[in-house]
Amino acid sequence: MRTRFTLLALALLLGVSACGADPGTAGTSPDDSGAAGDAPSSSASSNTDPSAPEGVWGNPENMREPSLELHEDGRLTGTDGCNRLMGRWVLEDGTVRFQEVAMTMMACPDVDQWLASAATAVPAEDTLLVYDGAGNQIGSLTR
Repeated sequence: MRTRFTLLALALLLGVSACGADPGTAGTSPDDSGAAGDAPSSSASSNTDPSAPEGVWGNPENMREPSLELHEDGRLTGTDGCNRLMGRWVLEDGTVRFQEVAMTMMACPDVDQWLASAATAVPAEDTLLVYDGAGNQIGSLTR
């Protein structure tokens, strides 16, 4: 019972903090300790390659549309058009694998929350093709 209460309190705290945060300052990971974890390979960290995954995908200025930012240190931040996402990513053989992704859980009528199902993505020039856990393409984001 105590575990349920703790999880409920944590979920409520995340939801409240997301509602009050300034969209321009979003982008903290659940672990701000600076631990690198599984950082992307160094060969992928150069933004000179147009198909490199690092950077902003979608338009983060429009909080009603999905967007992701894949940070060079392996963090990811973004929104599904309503809820905020945060977590980690790694690059394996040209495929971005999303890890430890958490998101707020606000009710979002009339918002397609497809980004919440993202498991992997493949950067292709200026488009990030996003796939669910079954390997089905569920959407795409452009730079």
